[in-house]
Formats: sequence, C-alpha cells, structure tokens
Amino acid sequence: MGDKKPPSVTSIYRWYKALQLNNDTRALISRTDLRGSKRPRQTDLVLQLISEATEQAFKVSPRATGRQIYTFLLAKIEMANRNAIQEKPLKPPGLRTLYRLLARSDVYEMTRLKEGRTAADKQLTIVKVGVKTSRILERVEIDHTPLDLFLIDEKSLLPLGRPTLTVVVDHFSRMLLGYYLSFDSPSTAAVMGALRHAILPKLPAESVIPSMKTEHSWPCYGRPEVMVVDNGLEFHSNDLESVVYDLGTRIQYCPKHQPRFKGVVERYLKTVNYFFAHQLPGTSFARFYHRGDYDSQRSAILTFAEFKQIFEKWVVDVYSQTLHRGIGVTPWSRWHEGLNYYEPELPADIQALQSRIGKVTERALRKDGINLNGIRYNSDSLGSILRKFGTGVRVRVLYDTEDLGAIQVWSPDDTEPVRVEALNQKFAKGLTEKQNESIRKALLEKGASTENRAALERARYELAESVQELMVSRKQTDRRRSAALRGISSSQPNGTPPLVNKSDQKLTKVNLDPIFAKVDQTRSDIPNLLPTFQIKQGGQNKR
Repeated sequence: MGDKKPPSVTSIYRWYKALQLNNDTRALISRTDLRGSKRPRQTDLVLQLISEATEQAFKVSPRATGRQIYTFLLAKIEMANRNAIQEKPLKPPGLRTLYRLLARSDVYEMTRLKEGRTAADKQLTIVKVGVKTSRILERVEIDHTPLDLFLIDEKSLLPLGRPTLTVVVDHFSRMLLGYYLSFDSPSTAAVMGALRHAILPKLPAESVIPSMKTEHSWPCYGRPEVMVVDNGLEFHSNDLESVVYDLGTRIQYCPKHQPRFKGVVERYLKTVNYFFAHQLPGTSFARFYHRGDYDSQRSAILTFAEFKQIFEKWVVDVYSQTLHRGIGVTPWSRWHEGLNYYEPELPADIQALQSRIGKVTERALRKDGINLNGIRYNSDSLGSILRKFGTGVRVRVLYDTEDLGAIQVWSPDDTEPVRVEALNQKFAKGLTEKQNESIRKALLEKGASTENRAALERARYELAESVQELMVSRKQTDRRRSAALRGISSSQPNGTPPLVNKSDQKLTKVNLDPIFAKVDQTRSDIPNLLPTFQIKQGGQNKR
C-alpha cells in the first residue's frame, strides 16, 4: 500500500481482540469522541453562579442570549470575589466556555426558563394512552372558543363580530352532542344552552337557504354520565352543580392549565375553526397576520340563521361522515355502533327536562310572592308552600335566562317544581336576563322603582331605541353588544327584541335602504360562495 507508518503489532493485536470480542467490524472504528474528561473544569461555585446567572437573565427576558447571561455571570463573580475574605479569587470562564456549558444543559431546564414549566411539560412529556371509554355518553367534554368568523346582522347587514361557540362532544364516538352559539362571553347561560341542546333530541335547523338541504339526521341525544370541564368560573357555579345533580351527572374538573386532559373537545374546536370557519367568507383566521390584505368584515355575508344551517349541515353531513383517525371509523358509524349496546336515557316528560336546565338561586317566599331580578312572580300554587312553612321560607328557584316570563319553584320538601308566572306578563314574557339588567340599570340611574309599570315600559322603549342605534354604529363592539342585547343565539337565531309590539316599526331612525341595496347582489350568491369543506385525516384531505 505504500503506507509510511504501518500499524504496529500491538495495534493489530488490539484490533483483533476487539473484532473477536464484538464479532462486528464496526468495533474497529476509532471512537475519538470518547477521549478526554467529560467533567467541567470549573469549580462547583462557578457552576452554581452560572446557573443563577442563567435563571436571572431569563427572568429579565425570555429571549436572553449567551452574551446577556455572560454579563450577569461576570457581575456575580465580581460580587463573590469582593465578599471573599483571604481566599483565592474566582477566575471567570470565557464566553466560548459558557456557550459549551449551556449546550450541555438539559433541554427541559432551558425550555422551562424560556417558555415556562407548562410549555416544557407539554413539549417534553411522554404521551401515553389517553382515557378509554366503552360506550356512548359515558364521558362528554365541554369547552368554549371564539369562532374565527364574522357574521352580519339580519336587519342592518353590518358585521356584528365573532360569536362564541360552546360545544359538548361525546368521547366514545367523537360526535357533537350539542352546541350553543351567541355573541356573549363564555357564561353559565352558554353552558346551560349547550347542555340542553345536547340532552334533548335534535330538530333540524330552520331552512333559510332553500338550496342547501341536510342529507342525514342528527341522532345524538341523552343524559351523559360524566362531564369533563376546565376551571372556568362558569363551570364552578352553583347553577351548574344544581342542574347536574338533578340530571344524575357527575362533573370532572381538569387540572389547571392542562388542556390535554380534555383533548377530544380541544381538537374538535380546532377542527371547527381550521376546516370549517376558515373556508367561509368573512373568516378572521387563527391569527391576524394570516389575513394579509383580506378584509374579514367587508367579506362577511352570512347571517346568524344562515350560519346555523350551514354549521349543522357540516356537523352531520361532513364531519360525522369523515373517517376519524383517532377511532378508525366515522363518528356517525361509531355512534350507531354504540346504540347497539346502550340506549340513551331521557325522562318521560321532555318538557320537565327543559324546565330543569337553567340558572338556579334561592329566594324568600312572602305574601306577595317571589321577587327575582326585579320581577314579581306569584300564583295560587305558592299558597300551599306559604301555609305549610310560613312567610320568609327559602325556596329553590330556577329560571331561563332567555325568557323571564316564568320560573320553577321547589319547596323545601318537594322533588318536583311548580311553575310560577310573572305578574307583569306584558313586560317579562320573552325578556332576556341581559335585557332586564339593562332596564334595571337605567331605572336605577333615574331613581325610578322597578314596580312602576309605566317606568318599566318607558325604560324598555328606550332600550329598544338604544339597541337600534347600536345596530348601525360604526364601532364593531357596539354592534356586537346590540346582538347580545337582542339575545341572538343558536336557540333564538332571530333574537328577542327588547320591545316586541307594533311600535317597533316606529323606532327605526336610520334609513337602511342604501345598505340593503349595496349587499343584495352579494347575498344572492351565498349558495355559490359556500366552499367544499375538507377535514384533514391521516395526511389526506377528505371531501
């Protein structure tokens, strides 16, 4: 070979022994990377100061660099040398040495310092097998999300904003059991609305787009066994605890800041936004910088009722008919498979179930009835409770936030409630809790009594006027507030106007004809603008 420095006999012997011991030619490769000591040459005190300097630098800024850490280290070493008495001063390491030591640090510790312990646990924790369920309605998960889509007002055709979606998802089948959509923030009322829709049999949405028909029915209903929720205030309310106690359901709370404990509903909400809302006109996308030159509010053309019909069609005709990677079949077939082994439970009286889901409180019963939210309720059915327990007895009261016309009252020893209507039905019938709060606030500012019927009607009239002014405001937050005051939700897509009589027509102060004329052409093309929805499963797009 012409090698000027051939291997010695000792090298040949060492190679032969390595090959004989391992029976693998790779044992002859020289491992120079194992040479040298792996222990840092710095003293334990210097290593401790480096750790303290690193933590201090990342406390100042999560994007701290090696040079910033080095500055803190030099300051700490100088302070240690100044405080040392008759000891050899510490020698600061070089910048390159610091970089080498940082490169040897645990990835978990560096991630914890940069992004926090929660992010470190999320990125660097081994994912094991999740929760297993054996039947439908054994476990349901509930959560909220702002929808990445702007909807417009049915009357003014101006953008109202992004509604809040609350969903109830069955863990076993991944089917959507129920939902609630409104322009209010996440609240107990939204949870109650979603729970009511989940338990009761589904009725098809009102057909406001004649050319769009739903091919499949929505077979999901029934009482869930366990509800998995996060630690939002709306889930810790006494109202929800009282309702689930009546239903015979348990609430399971996830650990704080640990969304993976209800990963099914978290993933479902992402699917709704990314594979449904982002494909509709007027989408806001997940991040503002994703929009580019796209004007979400100018492109919005869907009203609340139209969106409800499109959303329910997507739920039963697209999502439920698409192969789900997590369960290996479609949610639709998984639900019907579960029906073979478990029959969903419903009470004999559906109306009784509807009356059991709402906000719960306690009130004192007196001769003149019950005062709730400034509204007086009384009937002959309360007489037996008053005669048995006396004046001032505390009774349990349940009411619907979307209609304050009647309440449900339980006496201290009864398991079934009695229905009690408001004395002033003209005012309370169809009135929402939010509208009532606004009216009472206006009366309080004027010093008027809530028992004054003339003042109530006047305040309700003024609220209707202010709502119509908010409807055509140039501020999007005002228009969204008008939608919340009108009670627009998935259960009432058209809302409940604060004033529901013929005088509504006289309240319109703004001429909306130019607005309607401007968008008539665009709205006539709604069925043609609807996209072909896709759900990405297993690396492929399922149409």
